[in-house]
Amino acid sequence: MVQVISDRKLPDYDHPPAIETALGVRFAPIQGWNLFHFGRLQGEFNKEYPKHELHPPLDAVTIQIAPNQPAGMSHIPIRAWFINADDTQLIQVQNNCFIRNWRKTQETPDYLHYDVIKPLFQRDWAKFRRFLVEQNLPKPSIWQCEVSYINHFVRGQDWNDFSDLKSLCPAWQGQPAEGLFSKPQMVAFTTSYLLPDEQGTLLFVLQPGIRQTDGVEIIQLSITASGKPKGSDEQDVLAWFDLGRDAVVTGFSQFTDKDAQKRWGRR
Repeated sequence: MVQVISDRKLPDYDHPPAIETALGVRFAPIQGWNLFHFGRLQGEFNKEYPKHELHPPLDAVTIQIAPNQPAGMSHIPIRAWFINADDTQLIQVQNNCFIRNWRKTQETPDYLHYDVIKPLFQRDWAKFRRFLVEQNLPKPSIWQCEVSYINHFVRGQDWNDFSDLKSLCPAWQGQPAEGLFSKPQMVAFTTSYLLPDEQGTLLFVLQPGIRQTDGVEIIQLSITASGKPKGSDEQDVLAWFDLGRDAVVTGFSQFTDKDAQKRWGRR
């Protein structure tokens, strides 16, 4: 179980390795939602998010047409992205989830803190809910809230080979550094922990990769807090986000090495 630090004591960093954060809600599929609503929603978000993309839905399942549901292309599940002009802000919408991301780019390298991202989510989530009312669609019945932080550890900067991983994440001990185990070729793992008072889980996923934006070799550490809020009202969602954010930041500080945190400018 993760021991969550209170907000007043949360660590901060001058140049953290975080390259993306996300606040999201998942809810029961909205009855009556179809492809045409994505087009109408684009009009609502177009001023702040003039770029648009279509992607497969998260947690995609086999499409099944219910007996009382009209057949045709309008009910094919998709996920719409609404992106701002400099590619740093992103909304993802499908008929059972709403996610708002911040993304670091080479042109905009400054880290955007939670205190800035949270009000932006609040604004866009309110606009989405108003859109549902205007379209005579039911309001979301929320199943789960999620707070995610994605971190990139750069080869040659944060590590040189995978034997250095224990100096980044002490939770990874690996095998004794001798013989066949002296220099691992690749390391990836997933681990999760319960949050206090059964308020959710904290998931760590570590995997190697090549960053698409610049071709740099990285180790990616994704940390996601997820859990069910007390209700579907805005204050319930925002309260759970505060809890989830505290858990992710605490988890990062407890999961990564103290010397590495000094290099990232921990305050």
